[in-house]
Amino acid sequence: MSKTSRSSLWAGLYCPGLPLSAVWDHQPGPAIAVHEHQRGQARIFQAGQRAHQHGVRPGMSLSQALAVLPQLQSRPRSAAMEQRALEQIALAAYGHSHQVVLAPPDSVLLEIAGSRRLRGGLRPLLEELVDTLNQQGLRVRCGSATVPAAARLLARTNQHAHSPEHLQRRLDALPIEALGLPTRQAQAITGCGLRRLGELIQMRAPERARRFGSALNAELDQLYGRRPTPLAGWQPPERYRQRLELPVPSDRSEALLFAANRALDHLGGWLEVRDRALTGLHIRLEREDSGNPIVLHLSLARPGFDRTRLLEMLALKLERIRLPAAIAALVLKAETTLEYRPPQADLWDNRNRSDAWPALLDRLRARLGEDGINGIAAHADHRPERAWRWVPPGTTTPCTETRPRPTWLLPAPRPCCRADFRLEDGPERIEAGWWDGHDCKRDYWVARDRHGRKVWIFHEHQPRSGWFLHGLFS
Repeated sequence: MSKTSRSSLWAGLYCPGLPLSAVWDHQPGPAIAVHEHQRGQARIFQAGQRAHQHGVRPGMSLSQALAVLPQLQSRPRSAAMEQRALEQIALAAYGHSHQVVLAPPDSVLLEIAGSRRLRGGLRPLLEELVDTLNQQGLRVRCGSATVPAAARLLARTNQHAHSPEHLQRRLDALPIEALGLPTRQAQAITGCGLRRLGELIQMRAPERARRFGSALNAELDQLYGRRPTPLAGWQPPERYRQRLELPVPSDRSEALLFAANRALDHLGGWLEVRDRALTGLHIRLEREDSGNPIVLHLSLARPGFDRTRLLEMLALKLERIRLPAAIAALVLKAETTLEYRPPQADLWDNRNRSDAWPALLDRLRARLGEDGINGIAAHADHRPERAWRWVPPGTTTPCTETRPRPTWLLPAPRPCCRADFRLEDGPERIEAGWWDGHDCKRDYWVARDRHGRKVWIFHEHQPRSGWFLHGLFS
């Protein structure tokens, strides 16, 4: 065993149903399968549990499988979606270790010697990982070993080896079939009467190389820790962009929402490991007929990640448009993110009461459009009717005006009679607007009308003359 293997511990995550999970919803449903084309013929690559119970097997032609089970639903295998699912597993693993390695086509490795102590041991760490991935529809098996290549192999049978000596005993007991060798090579080994790895490893290396190829020696040396395993570390990208192909192009909102829901699994994991909060999400719908894509933008009044709210906003957006063609793929981009700050909860009941208002703004914006809802903020201008402006909802602008101003400003100044008011405070001269052609010269007073209400009136000198009522105080 190598020296490094004694101070490290690796976990392997193996997803046996990854091709199936990549293109099908993880919820229980009908008999399902995935197929791929071999020599121009569609053949079953992987079948779900219900399909397997009815006799559907990998390698069958699709026509044979349909003859066995007419209600079978099969989708083509997608290498891009399988890669995305593998990276989804890696994202979950990255939350527990800074050393994560992709091991295609169906496994992920992570170094856990330090993180298992932080998580209270190996079992709690792996159980948390498995629960997280199960919630995302990815069923995984776990294994661990002091050597990364061995951890990947032991994950297939849920075995663990926490010391070099324990690892050797585990590996020696494995059948030759566990190596997953090509059929011809495996038959050559078993044809020599070898059934276990322990028997194979006892053969001299030159003899193994002559009989079964030199690559087998290299693989065994890596498994037993006699030579280091070449590893390429994986990290989540700094900017999020994900393209998700639909298994079958569709113009139905339900199908698009299902695909978006699967993509949000990946986005949520990315935000968590990057410790970021989402402020806006761009979604591009790519059409099957290669026409101009449809671009949707979801903006959040409060930075964060709420899957339910995002799906609700997307559903409202889809209600307002008519798709000109079936959609073949979705592209999600999260170009605007902020540092994540947990929401503040109520001191007594631990509930976040301040989230209702941002949620309402998000729904209104999704239904009415980005320009369909606005807020009001102060604007630096001495003229009261121009001292405000429209802003996006939730935008705050500090107001530096300290002099008394009415709560309610009339839409336009109303002519009035000076004798009807008792002046209390003033005058305040406002003379401005010469630079934009709307110049004015006014003397403002705080006054009381005959009913005792506090009002704001002014005597105008330019461009006209007279007394005007402009606002009411609360």
